[in-house]
Amino acid sequence: MSVVNVPSMWDYEQLGKAVVTQWYVKEGDDIKEGDPLCQIMAAKVTVEIPSPASGKVNKIIAQLNSEIAPGDPLADIG
Repeated sequence: MSVVNVPSMWDYEQLGKAVVTQWYVKEGDDIKEGDPLCQIMAAKVTVEIPSPASGKVNKIIAQLNSEIAPGDPLADIG
């Protein structure tokens, strides 16, 4: 199992949290390294987060529209 965390892509201290705006997978889906996992919006910029590994999406931890910060868990891929 490998927990995918929110990358440090913005200045959290100045801009605050991001929001999960879309999931491209659901629990139980197979995913390949580099495939889009989810989309987040931080400081009015929308970014796709790629999967860092291939495997099965065991659990989506950060639900749609939830607020997240760099380092927070997004999903578990096994």
